[in-house]
Amino acid sequence: MLALLFFSAFVSATLLPGSSEVLLLGLVSQVPEQWISLLVVASIGNTIGGLVTFAMGWGSFNYGNRHFTWLPNLSEQAKAKPWLTKYGAWSLLMSWAPVIGDALCFVAGAAKLSVWQSTIAMLIGKTIRYALLIWLGSSVANL
Repeated sequence: MLALLFFSAFVSATLLPGSSEVLLLGLVSQVPEQWISLLVVASIGNTIGGLVTFAMGWGSFNYGNRHFTWLPNLSEQAKAKPWLTKYGAWSLLMSWAPVIGDALCFVAGAAKLSVWQSTIAMLIGKTIRYALLIWLGSSVANL
């Protein structure tokens, strides 16, 4: 159960499509007493997935990213750049956001931002998102 959640959260944070939120809410509804374990596993898996995208950005310009069709397109990268310029690694607090999240991680890597600051920001942002999701899911379930 935890391994499946980890994998789902990991894949969801890479450039591959995924929906770890649905799995997380399903698991929390089945075993609500394990919500902390589920939160930790999902947050760590999603953060590691974000770091993979960060690493792809870090190395992409060494090979010329125009050759890789699976990278965030230029318009997604353009949306991410103002955030990174203004907030640096802390912009990765928003790395969970649809569309821009993957691009933020990728461009942060390409910009060679601090790996430690980026990891901490990703972990905080992704954990808050999952915690709010669990809280909202539990609140709706108790109506």
